[in-house]
Amino acid sequence: MIYLVFLAYLLITVLVEGAAIFLLFRRREYVYYSLLANLLTNPALNLLLLLSVNLFGEGAYYLTLTLAELATVFIEAAVYRYLCDFKFPKSLALSVFLNLLSLAAGLILNHFIA
Repeated sequence: MIYLVFLAYLLITVLVEGAAIFLLFRRREYVYYSLLANLLTNPALNLLLLLSVNLFGEGAYYLTLTLAELATVFIEAAVYRYLCDFKFPKSLALSVFLNLLSLAAGLILNHFIA
């Protein structure tokens, strides 16, 4: 069952970030790069959240989410820097923007599901 939840979060992230990066740049390969970046970070982030809450309780959720999202932003910025050949400030800004969008989508869905 948890695999389906993880898959749903990954799907939401990929759709939101993929659509946003396509609207920003109109380049299909950037959508693919976004998919690759999210395959690298999203499952690890969600697993870390699950483990943190199971080990430390619900109170650890937002701290873990914040730290994991910060790590995700920098990892994905490095992916965009390398694959899109962006300068670091541009790749970091893009990563922050995309991750804020998908984080908002995930939090909204959590609100309605929980």
